[in-house]
Amino acid sequence: MNIGILGGTFDPPHKGHLHISLEASKRFKLQKIIWLLTNQNPLKKNQPSKNIKERIENCKKFTNKNKNLIKILNTENITKSNYLFNNLNYIINKSKHNNYYFIMGADSFIQFNKWKKNNTILKKLSLIIINRPNFTIKSLNSISAKKFEKLKSNNHNLINNRTRWYFVNSKIIKLSSTELRKNQ
Repeated sequence: MNIGILGGTFDPPHKGHLHISLEASKRFKLQKIIWLLTNQNPLKKNQPSKNIKERIENCKKFTNKNKNLIKILNTENITKSNYLFNNLNYIINKSKHNNYYFIMGADSFIQFNKWKKNNTILKKLSLIIINRPNFTIKSLNSISAKKFEKLKSNNHNLINNRTRWYFVNSKIIKLSSTELRKNQ
């Protein structure tokens, strides 16, 4: 089974999250998408405005029409870690026979070189990077893009073991959780 994982605080969940999930599912033939909620992003200082239980409930309500595709999950109470690497390990080790892809926006890929064990993450699964407004060029010229240049493919139809990240041009949704919180 091909499974995509979209991580984040989802504070709040929005159409952009849903769009990149559905886009990745369609282009990479993913049978399931896991929205992996974190209690706190290790690279951000600000605490989420809602607690994890409220955010999980909000995500479940938001994805109700896509509940056969999208599963909401928080594994940090089991792994005792908010680092993606530890939580991915937990998910992958539960069912190693699946193919896993981590889905992220181009804005997140710019920071990927700062993620704990980013090299090891790329050995365990492939990244699907979806363009975001004003971040495409920055993302493709980032430290991460240069560091992992040999592992990149622009053609998602050529999936192989050497390809570890894909950049996907898609309809751009100009939404962010940060902007939505400011407007509440």
